[in-house]
Amino acid sequence: MKKMKHPLMGCAACAAGMFTAFTLWQNIRVKTTEYVLQSQDLPSAFDGFRIVLLADIHSRRFGDKQEQLLSRVRAAKPDLILIAGDWMDARAGKLSTCIAQARGLCAIAPVCGVYGNHELRRIRKTGQDKFGAALQKMGVQMLHTSGTRIERGGMYLNLIGVEDPAEIPDHPKKKEMMRSVDEMMERVMHGVLPDEFTILIAHRPEFFHVYAKYPIDLVCAGHAHGGQIRLPGIGGLFAPGQGLLPKYTGGKYSEGQTNMIVSRGLGGREAPIRILNMPEIVVLTLKAGES
Repeated sequence: MKKMKHPLMGCAACAAGMFTAFTLWQNIRVKTTEYVLQSQDLPSAFDGFRIVLLADIHSRRFGDKQEQLLSRVRAAKPDLILIAGDWMDARAGKLSTCIAQARGLCAIAPVCGVYGNHELRRIRKTGQDKFGAALQKMGVQMLHTSGTRIERGGMYLNLIGVEDPAEIPDHPKKKEMMRSVDEMMERVMHGVLPDEFTILIAHRPEFFHVYAKYPIDLVCAGHAHGGQIRLPGIGGLFAPGQGLLPKYTGGKYSEGQTNMIVSRGLGGREAPIRILNMPEIVVLTLKAGES
């Protein structure tokens, strides 16, 4: 039996090396995930409207001139690009990287988004919002618990966004964050009619039950990083704000009349490696009519 020790160790080392190489390869790749959402509330002019959802980039670079990202977004032919927070990383993110990405995205389609906990943490640390000022100059519309209307063919849909609650002073607990989200939702939904098609951009998916209390047709979220490590039959293992075996890590979810798409994100700072969890760009096509 002793003679088997070295061959077995060699096989184990080879398998470990192959798994490591595969994991690293997956981490530098980007996949495109497509969804279709059909709704009778969607104005007919928006039938076929395409949205690209990006989240949790965390200041990651995407090759020369950011083309690994931009080429995939361009290929999706979006009518609108949404950013669900944590575009920059609060700890080590280079502003120039995010600005280069924003410039490239603005050349493809209108860009709207919300801040995540990382942007707000950077603002709180520095006392200024250089990133927001740069985005505004380029025409990126960041929704700070506010909304706008998107026009197409003389018809409209509502696009609203809520601020991330994590960077409220004194590090609030989840109950306090939930109360804050509810208050922000009440404020931003003021004047929105129940029969109007409404899209909400919100960084955190764990408050889906709060969003679904309101007449929201679609929530676009991120923050969960796909659960960081995904196992077949189990899904993601950990997500910030949700802990172990989180409920919302990536994909499509429904509660009542509200649908939510959660992006698995494009970066990941909670752990350096994503396992069986390739960074993704989400492409969503809206269809008018009964589902």
